[in-house]
Amino acid sequence: MGCARRSWFPLAALGFALLVMVAVEVVPGGIGVAQGYQPSPSWYGPGRAAGNEVRAIAVSVDPTPATKLGWLAGLACVVLAVAAWYWRELRPPRPGRFLLGTLGALAAVPLLDLAGALQLRLGGDVRGALLATLGLLLLAGYERSRFLLAVAGVFALVATVFLPPVAGALAAAGVLFAAAFAVLLRPRPDGPDAA
Repeated sequence: MGCARRSWFPLAALGFALLVMVAVEVVPGGIGVAQGYQPSPSWYGPGRAAGNEVRAIAVSVDPTPATKLGWLAGLACVVLAVAAWYWRELRPPRPGRFLLGTLGALAAVPLLDLAGALQLRLGGDVRGALLATLGLLLLAGYERSRFLLAVAGVFALVATVFLPPVAGALAAAGVLFAAAFAVLLRPRPDGPDAA
């Protein structure tokens, strides 16, 4: 507790999860099936045979297939990765409590998402960003770090203000990576640079 230098990993893990979600959303697999357009028979003019008609292909991008569960899956993976990181760093004296806390955090992700959907009527991208912000606030409280508290506020603002969810996710990932580097570049409190 109180060693905010180890918080670089949760910040970077959430940043990488956001990048993976963006990659899944913009990959060509997210593009809908191409549909052909059949012109009406009156479209054929003189000199145009039925076999030589021009077909227009309409390709639509469906923004919802990967993003409906993207935040939930991403946050669950981040919770597991962060739990493994803190297990390695802290070697908790009470492993049972640590495992129960990890399972509680995993169960809280879909339950809070469901509450946000049913009670607050929030969209999926906003719910995911708010859940991630809640996780960052818990991390700030655990590490007793005002810096992490500020990062959580900037993250929430950036992730929910940008209109296209992809732009918001990329900007939020940038905020998290910058914060992780800032944590890593800080001098150690017990190091030679400490005054």
